[in-house]
Amino acid sequence: MERGQLPLALSLDTQATFDNYYVAAGQQLAVSQLRAMADGSGESLVYLAGRTGRRHLLQACCHRAESRGRYVRYIPLAELCEYSPELVLDGVEQQDLVCLDNIEMLAGRRDWERAVFNLYNRCLGSRCQLLFAAREVPSALNIELPDLASRLQSFSVYRLSELSEADRIAALQQRAEVLGMELSDSLAEYIYRRCQRDLGSLFAVLEELDRHSLARQRRLTMPFVKEIMAW
Repeated sequence: MERGQLPLALSLDTQATFDNYYVAAGQQLAVSQLRAMADGSGESLVYLAGRTGRRHLLQACCHRAESRGRYVRYIPLAELCEYSPELVLDGVEQQDLVCLDNIEMLAGRRDWERAVFNLYNRCLGSRCQLLFAAREVPSALNIELPDLASRLQSFSVYRLSELSEADRIAALQQRAEVLGMELSDSLAEYIYRRCQRDLGSLFAVLEELDRHSLARQRRLTMPFVKEIMAW
């Protein structure tokens, strides 16, 4: 698919910051390394593996790097791999930091595999940092180009541990605090038990509660939450 202009997929979510991210105990090392990378003092080649949280953290790196006057590019391959790699990757090695999410989307696509391999080589010469991310570690990807597969193995790999039930409830409470709401333990557990338990769904319910709370000038109490969630 050849188009002359990339979509807004390259835009950053303003809410995707490190301050808005709940760091579980098993994720502290990975997040610490990403913060350092965003500052320009960390490693040059980092690979983040995990099923949830990747998109937020890659964009958080971009926001932090930009706040320090650095040039960045966020590239979600799941949304852009139908475009030509030349269009998507043209000149990105001139950035200070390039974040590529959904690396697994390259597997079996010769044009993209070759283009990312070439990007790797160009970034080595330009001192651009590369942050790649996917659900699985590099060895689990079905990359057909041996040169690219071997280069991915050279990255420092950090795994994002899965969030426990307690972690997800704590993340819900942290997001409420960011929104300026107080969410007690009992209220957080009530919400958690009554909706889909992935963070995206939990945060969506919380934002809906926040909207009703502001519109009706009501704080979050158990009766109010029960009323809204019954709709």
